[in-house]
Amino acid sequence: MIDENAYGLLIAWHTLEDEEYSLEPDEFVARCQAFRELVLGCVRERAPASALVVVDVGHALYLEFAQGDESEDPISWLRFVRGRLEENEFFSALFLSHGGRWLKSEEERNEPSIERVSDMPLVSLGGPSEPFRRALYAEASTHASDDHNAGWGPGVYVDSEAVEALGRRFKNAPTPLSAAGATFFRISG
Repeated sequence: MIDENAYGLLIAWHTLEDEEYSLEPDEFVARCQAFRELVLGCVRERAPASALVVVDVGHALYLEFAQGDESEDPISWLRFVRGRLEENEFFSALFLSHGGRWLKSEEERNEPSIERVSDMPLVSLGGPSEPFRRALYAEASTHASDDHNAGWGPGVYVDSEAVEALGRRFKNAPTPLSAAGATFFRISG
């Protein structure tokens, strides 16, 4: 396996549970399909990188690509997607993360694999991914955990490591938000 720096983009449907409980089952299924197709439509229309891994985890879609493969600014791309989701009344939380990821060696294909474990399918995306872990930490932090922690809420969030890797600086000093040792900044509500 080889290690490289990568960006991760997590596009999460923030209010999925609320809609699940307020809609009829067939309406909810249609809404799930609409969310997925909206995000994938954005990828087809304006892919953020030349070589993407795209993962559907149900409540969110996750995209990962090597640092240097971006075809446009990842922050601008997240804002584009968020605009499309808002037009269709999806409350969302979107994340740009960064870190090391492990891939199969150059000689092997870097595509998901499916194997059988007893009677279950096991899908493998490759090796460990720091961008994916960091995005999941932040996504969990957007939700309320108890009466004293309302969560960060919907918005667009960027990982401090992604900001550094992009060579960006903020005009103002945004409030740092900590999630399992990772630091994120909310750049739009």
